[in-house]
Amino acid sequence: MTHKKLPTIWPIGPHTIAKHQILEEYLKAWFPIVGRWTGRIVYLDGFAGPGKYKDGEDGSPIIAMRTAVEHTMIKPTTEIVFGFIENDKKRSEVLKQTLEERFEQLPQNVKYNVIDSNFEKSVCDMLDSLEENEQVLAPTFAFIDPFGYSDFSMNLVKRLLNYDKSEVLITFMTGFVNRFLDPVHEEAVSKLYGSKDFLEAKDIPNTEERINFLLKLYEKKLKENNGAKYVRSFEMVGHDNNVVYHLIFGTKHWKGLEVIKRAMLKVDSRGMYSFSDRIGFGQTFFVNIKEGDDWMPDAAELIFKHFRGQSIEIDKIHRFVITDTPYMFKKKILTCLEKKIPSQILRVTNRKTKTLSYPDRCVVTFSK
Repeated sequence: MTHKKLPTIWPIGPHTIAKHQILEEYLKAWFPIVGRWTGRIVYLDGFAGPGKYKDGEDGSPIIAMRTAVEHTMIKPTTEIVFGFIENDKKRSEVLKQTLEERFEQLPQNVKYNVIDSNFEKSVCDMLDSLEENEQVLAPTFAFIDPFGYSDFSMNLVKRLLNYDKSEVLITFMTGFVNRFLDPVHEEAVSKLYGSKDFLEAKDIPNTEERINFLLKLYEKKLKENNGAKYVRSFEMVGHDNNVVYHLIFGTKHWKGLEVIKRAMLKVDSRGMYSFSDRIGFGQTFFVNIKEGDDWMPDAAELIFKHFRGQSIEIDKIHRFVITDTPYMFKKKILTCLEKKIPSQILRVTNRKTKTLSYPDRCVVTFSK
């Protein structure tokens, strides 16, 4: 179902709930972390919608505002500016009304603006103005959440990511792109990717392989030319068991990657980075990265293969797990290596006891 076919307010679907859960979990950490070292934060919501769903569920603008207003760890001196961009006049009017009803009295440091305009034009105009006045964009999180694939360009995303403190979370409509690999839609898809490299997908007969190619190509484009240094995707699958879209996060900072992985694992604790409408919420999985230890030997094996024979600071091991594996880092992972016979860890510096401990700033020496 496309943006134009939907009514002003529509029912929410399971994968949208999952997407919003990831967004909220990320913002709970992002607002206070960024607010510690800057006086101003910008949150942009492209294709913001009416702010609510048919049965009263909160839309992404309300979730973002509520997260900021209710957070107890955000400094009152940090200004938080929300820009909600919605090109549909009826939806933007409902959004304005919904925001006014939900937030009658805002803290002085929280401001918002509903922009009834084209997303790409609005953001480009903002960036043009900043650059003309030789100003720098404040730390910005852009949630780009279209219904289709033709409403924003790679050029716009790159402009945002060129700023060191900007991050993006994009609803990338993989299913639509896969269906519209034809000359009629070539120009629109070229704009999305910033090139015509996607045309190679036409020669891939297997659907799963073709979708994976389209996803990896988009991730690659996000990283090019001073774009995102780190990218993490989360797959959304519909009731028909086909991929609907991927939620794609891009950042220059590995700590941001760690936070989004933690948020995504709230939805899929297996570490598969996928949600299916058919399975829904509350499914019990054999592997649970959030709580259990069954996954730790696999993470430990990846660490050993990468660092064997080397002496490495624990912070670098931490960073490797976040950036190069699907797992989160826990010091306990290293005990899997040290308890092996023979041990795959020869020594650990700065230990004050003989127990299996890994002090901050310690150096771990791995066997060959």
